[in-house]
Amino acid sequence: MRSDRNGSAERASRTEWLFSQGLGVICGQATVLLLAIGSIALASTRDGASASIAMDDLLAFFAPASVVHLWFYLLVGVLTLYALNTALATYRNVVRKWRAGIRTLRFYAPAVIHVAFLFGLLAHGDGGIGGAELDRLLLGPGWTQLGDGREARVTELKVDSNPDDSMKQLRASVETRDADGSSAQAEVYYNGPLSRGLGSELMLLVRPQSVPTLRLARGEDRCAVEARGICELGDLRVELLYLHPPLQPGKSAFAQLRVRNPDGSAGEAFPLAPGESKQLSDGSSLSAGGIGPSPAILLRHRRAPGNPLALLSCVLLTLGLLMMWRRFSPRAAGV
Repeated sequence: MRSDRNGSAERASRTEWLFSQGLGVICGQATVLLLAIGSIALASTRDGASASIAMDDLLAFFAPASVVHLWFYLLVGVLTLYALNTALATYRNVVRKWRAGIRTLRFYAPAVIHVAFLFGLLAHGDGGIGGAELDRLLLGPGWTQLGDGREARVTELKVDSNPDDSMKQLRASVETRDADGSSAQAEVYYNGPLSRGLGSELMLLVRPQSVPTLRLARGEDRCAVEARGICELGDLRVELLYLHPPLQPGKSAFAQLRVRNPDGSAGEAFPLAPGESKQLSDGSSLSAGGIGPSPAILLRHRRAPGNPLALLSCVLLTLGLLMMWRRFSPRAAGV
């Protein structure tokens, strides 16, 4: 029995370093050092081995692997050890306090902050591995499919200017609509993306853009639509498949249109040139006006699955600081 106890104590002593505060300090300092080395390495090899690295993409460091990124491979190991040390030490600390009969919340505030740190690391890993750059989207006055079951269009474009008339900020009023017809208004600007799923889907503003649009009319209804966009004329949805330039000198451009059925499915498709009209199957007449430029915005569509975890980390960090608030109060400080 005594030998069993001695063996258990010996095994526990061998792993005690994983729980130590000193290990956490060493990992923290190593993280700062490796990140400093990485900032220099990335800047000096921006046109070489690090050319494909952008945003929070971690997989680019391995496509292909390079000795230039040795600092990053070491950083992965250090952060893994850092996370393990934090998790083990926090668990032990919480268990000891609970067994000692401590129930006051502020004594558990450091543990909550440590958990926030762990979720922050997890957010970086999830976003760096699962993140992806999707197709760019051009939003104009017509409805454009966003690829997630929604469609959107630009209703207004405003430019905030500096005193020298250079652009300070671009603000686009965007209307989005779900498949069930419910709509919402959003404002898109630099550092203010169109987002969904707690930031797991981001559409970031790249630049303003002017797009050619075709003006359509059906009775009293009017709309303007760009290529691959959809506009509505009463209960009629018309999709502009493409705008074709003049085939011969002196001829006008023409558009290839498709009328959508009431259920949203594709219907009749036909060409229509400015100044022409088309008799539709419901007896109404669809006419094409001129072609002119309309303001639009170009968006980057990015998948960022780590953002919800990062938000959770921020919430836990705030909660932990609030739990230990008495430490910062004038009474606790002896003021």
